[in-house]
Amino acid sequence: MKSLGLLILIAPFIASCGDASSTPPITSDAVSQERISEIQQNIERLYPDKDENLKREILDVAVRAIDDIVFVEGGTFMMGDFKAPCDPVSTERMDWTPEAKCFSTYSSLESGAKFLHKVTLDSYYLSKFEAQLFDVDVYLHSLGLPFINGGREYLRDGDVFPKIKRKLHAFSASVSGWQEAKSYCNWLGEVTNIPFDLPSEAQWEYAARSRGENVYYATNNGYLQRKGGHYYDAEAAIYVDYKKEEWNYYSDERKVGIWPPNPLGIYDLTGGRREWVNDWFSVDYYKISPEYNPSGPEAGSMKTIRAGKTMTRFGVDPTTEDKIYGFRCSIQSSDF
Repeated sequence: MKSLGLLILIAPFIASCGDASSTPPITSDAVSQERISEIQQNIERLYPDKDENLKREILDVAVRAIDDIVFVEGGTFMMGDFKAPCDPVSTERMDWTPEAKCFSTYSSLESGAKFLHKVTLDSYYLSKFEAQLFDVDVYLHSLGLPFINGGREYLRDGDVFPKIKRKLHAFSASVSGWQEAKSYCNWLGEVTNIPFDLPSEAQWEYAARSRGENVYYATNNGYLQRKGGHYYDAEAAIYVDYKKEEWNYYSDERKVGIWPPNPLGIYDLTGGRREWVNDWFSVDYYKISPEYNPSGPEAGSMKTIRAGKTMTRFGVDPTTEDKIYGFRCSIQSSDF
């Protein structure tokens, strides 16, 4: 499904949901009525005893997950640290040239990203947004798990929960460990019959670099233009403040989609959370990586995280309880 369809009004979830006039329809830019019916049937099969409000929430999350997917045409690129100017005026406004000889970040030496290698990927899809807090909560609710925020448990039918939802609307989700991120994407796959999964590390980098271009930040223009920041104009020998419409980064932002997307239409690959990907982590993997569709080492003790500011890589214990890492889902198919 490489092209988005026309706007479709989805019929009330199922007859048992109650009075259709009191339930506004779910809208979609990409999902056919046939697929909506299939998702509804899957939800009924998977959750026959759940209440109708939860079933409708699951449908809403599933449909938006498909709506928010971006097609990434496959191709070949050089993965890893492609070097940077050795003495840039600013590390936040660098342009690559063949004369670039220095590693772009010190972490390239420690993480193994210094081993530049050729990668060829098949086409796939990647979510334009990081997974959102209350979408992941619908998944947790379907498992009978509580909503916990700031270490405190809240009743979903209590008075406080709606206020939290309003306050944290469209905030990215932080998860406890790699498995929770993996399971959420796989859950979307189970509900939709579409091969949702975490992206591979190569897929993440290829998309962040707008199909493998030599850019240092996954922003709209390849530069880091901080909210309230400035840059040095070497020709005029003055510092120039960024205009509000030029801002594309702020380190503490947790709401998805605030800043412009990269040229592929994907948000927050720079400026969002550090994200889990599917691969096991190895410092030496780039030295032995196959060219076609690499998926990381077969095993390991750490899973790979791709960073939220620069495009650095590092490994983290997949069972960590630190709820600071986010993720986004992919579709492991060029057509669905």
